[in-house]
Amino acid sequence: MILQELNNYYERLLADPNREVPARHWSVEKASWELRLSSEGKLLGAYPLTQGEGKELRKFMSLRVPEHTTRCGTGMLPFFLCDNPAYLLGYDEKRGPEKLASARALHEGVLAGCEDEGAQAVLRFFERDDRDSNLDETVRSELVEAGGFAVFRLEGDRSLLHDRPAVVAAWASYCDGQAKGEVVGQCAVTGEKAPLARLFPQVTGVPGAQSAGASLVSFNLQSFESYGKSQAYNASVSEAAAFNAGSALRQLCADAGHRVRIGETTVVFWADRPASIEDKVVLAMLDPDELDRTAEDPKAVESVRAALDSMERGLPLQGVDIDTRYFVLGLAPNAARLAVRFFETSTLGRMAENFGEYLRDVGMVDVRARSLRTLLLQTAPMGASDQLPSTLVNGCMEAMLTGRAFPQALYYAALSRMRSDHARRNSWDMGQRAALLKACLVRKARFASMGSTEQDGASRADGERGLDVDLDKKRTNRGYVLGRLFAVMEHTQRSALGEVNATIRDRYIGAASTTPARVFPHLLHSTQNHLSKLRKFNPGLCVKFEKANDEIMGMLDGPSLFPKTLGAEDQGEFFVGYYQQRVDLWKKHDDEADEALDANDAIETK
Repeated sequence: MILQELNNYYERLLADPNREVPARHWSVEKASWELRLSSEGKLLGAYPLTQGEGKELRKFMSLRVPEHTTRCGTGMLPFFLCDNPAYLLGYDEKRGPEKLASARALHEGVLAGCEDEGAQAVLRFFERDDRDSNLDETVRSELVEAGGFAVFRLEGDRSLLHDRPAVVAAWASYCDGQAKGEVVGQCAVTGEKAPLARLFPQVTGVPGAQSAGASLVSFNLQSFESYGKSQAYNASVSEAAAFNAGSALRQLCADAGHRVRIGETTVVFWADRPASIEDKVVLAMLDPDELDRTAEDPKAVESVRAALDSMERGLPLQGVDIDTRYFVLGLAPNAARLAVRFFETSTLGRMAENFGEYLRDVGMVDVRARSLRTLLLQTAPMGASDQLPSTLVNGCMEAMLTGRAFPQALYYAALSRMRSDHARRNSWDMGQRAALLKACLVRKARFASMGSTEQDGASRADGERGLDVDLDKKRTNRGYVLGRLFAVMEHTQRSALGEVNATIRDRYIGAASTTPARVFPHLLHSTQNHLSKLRKFNPGLCVKFEKANDEIMGMLDGPSLFPKTLGAEDQGEFFVGYYQQRVDLWKKHDDEADEALDANDAIETK
């Protein structure tokens, strides 16, 4: 399925005149040097290739060159008209002559019978013993130290040597001849009989994989083989289909408009038809932060932002084709191989519905929680992206795109960070973590009630009301109520004592969320002391806190006010309730301050 859709995508790219993609037997490589030849094959000089300016300067150029296959082991594998100095000039202390000889043999095999002036110049270049006599020692050292691929240009020619029509024809003829005699079988992708690929093309552009590339299809041990078939012959994919799929995947990994990275997972996506605005919408779904970084047309940005807002509100999308089918592929590097973490396919309309549900599930007061990547970073120690487990990323991405339940690992990771990172400097992080906890709880409750009747759902003692974006004063969940109470206690302490070295949040929030009976009696006693102090200089505020305490305490019923322990779900409710109550208290504080300022201004005006 994956290879088939990548093959179809490549064929569409190849037919698009606005997209430059290499045809079969060609690839895009980074070349660092240009070797300029005379018609007699004399090397006139080696010139560095660069692209960009200033901070964007790159000491290479991405060029379409004769195909580079996979170099593995210790064997000789030269590349045609684009290779490193070890093969083209013999600059290798150990095997320089061998590599140079293998490169000469390849070029003589390809260009035999080609009367083109450029082809003859290359052949004469390999025949010369003084091929690098014009290079000074500085240039030779740079070629050895810097490395990189080098390409040829005939003196006075505007095009590179490998782009000359006669050379292109010679290369095509050579490749067709090499295909003869290869293993022929039925391609699992196209269904046609054709030469089968022995090696799958290397895919570059996946962070964490080898710089030379990694394979999506690989067999390197006998234990993986069957029926006497070695290497990629086990996959039964034709050379043409393998090339097409590999080229399409390289294009996607190199295109920032079709690629997102979350942790160690690289996510690429593509549509089943040309879709410009739809691609931007899907990119914004996978990474909404891209809207803040993009330098695109403001009108396009606004249309995408409007689409996201429509999703969040559950409204139909306007100005896009919701029937466009999309494919989303998650890849993770594993040495020289690529592991498929997930592969989802759906229409844009269905994906938009699921993403809108995700936005509503993670919605939290005072938190703009759209980006899954940003939210997941809140579960990693110190916010380090490389600390995000691939399994967590994959499960969350699938949940966002398909509407499935979030993995339990996400809930426990957010809960753990809540208990660990509760310093005052992490207030914003706490909001995003509360959003994650809320999303997990809401979605779990939704799936739990799918099989129950409406009456059954209404008869639940504690879950008749779902978690809201804002503070819910009618919610009776014990964990949620205790979280609210803890927030009021913290605000009372801050109002009575001002800034202190360690608040009750710094000292007790972890224990309060797990073993309330051990902590809350002591906190109640401390709160009474804080109220007594507050009553002396701000009796009005003291009364407000007393009323809030009494209101919340009145919601705690049962044989004991404070349970010995809280279960995992109630712990999540605790932090959601704490955060929402805390935001509500601070908003009221700010509103009262604004009212006082307005009153003072009015007095001064009079």
